Amino acid sequence: MRRRSMATIREVAARARVSTATVSHVLNQIIFVSPRLKARVLKAVDEMNYHPNAMARSLRTMKSKTVGMIIPDITNPFFPAVVRGAEDVLSRAGYTLIVGNSDYLIEKEETYYRTLTAKRVDGLLLEITPVTPPPYLLRHDFERTPVVYIDRFYRNFRGDAVLVDNYSGSLDAVTHLIEAGHRRIGIITGPLNMTMARRRLKGYEQALRRHGLKRDPNLVREGRVDLESGYTQSKTLLTLNERPTALYISNGLMTMGCTRALDELGLRCPENVALISFDDLQAFEVMHPTISAVIQPTYEMGSTAANLLLKRITGGAGIPTQHKVLKTRLAIRGSSLQTQAG
Repeated sequence: MRRRSMATIREVAARARVSTATVSHVLNQIIFVSPRLKARVLKAVDEMNYHPNAMARSLRTMKSKTVGMIIPDITNPFFPAVVRGAEDVLSRAGYTLIVGNSDYLIEKEETYYRTLTAKRVDGLLLEITPVTPPPYLLRHDFERTPVVYIDRFYRNFRGDAVLVDNYSGSLDAVTHLIEAGHRRIGIITGPLNMTMARRRLKGYEQALRRHGLKRDPNLVREGRVDLESGYTQSKTLLTLNERPTALYISNGLMTMGCTRALDELGLRCPENVALISFDDLQAFEVMHPTISAVIQPTYEMGSTAANLLLKRITGGAGIPTQHKVLKTRLAIRGSSLQTQAG
């Protein structure tokens, strides 16, 4: 049986009894078309299962109606809401989002970058490996393909940024523990080559200073952003001769690892050790006890970044660089309720 060839724009125009230009205007949404004609064209497109050639259209309009996004770890519960926030905004504007997962590998990240730019994406949303500067961006054409960084900021590169106030969120969390009576507060940071990890550590240190407490280097541990790291570093802190009475873990996955260490050591929370996380996971609200957390506006991070990028794509080249800093919120739950702290 002979396979029917794909419908052409001329055939769609004939079916809708309009010109090919009108079909193009409807599909590309670049010139107003009356609702009556638009409905007729879309009905013909649907009946004939017409799919315009995306590459040809991008060459004509210089727009692909696609945006690329690179994130470091799709398995981390933090990122889906960021992606969803960006996707919702872009979808409403008629854009398709393509997401690449780099696994915190600069080589994989660069491969995605090259693939996305080769596909002529209209812009890039980047939450990328903490290498400063990312070498592939040294040659990037920011005029042709605007960039918005998420949770990152590179002073020597062009591009807008959406950041979280890591310092204040950390300061609030540790202040809460101090006000609950704790004086020996351990912290597990993320990798300190990451700006956000350093900012969270600074917030911890400032909270101690404000309350006249000295920073004990034995209570500061550098981890990775995964369960196993949270488990091993928590065990190190919890088996000190003078163990901390409270733990502040600067990542949600590491906090989950910490709860495993507490269970294995037979320590109850908050009776023996109080616990608070920078990052909130859905599981924290159903665990026993529920886990106190600094809540990041993850959906808003994605949606804000997408809106900034759309402004650049649609003619915002002359707008000054914008850095949006979003506030966190402290959720005090069962794991850090005030008890007799030593």
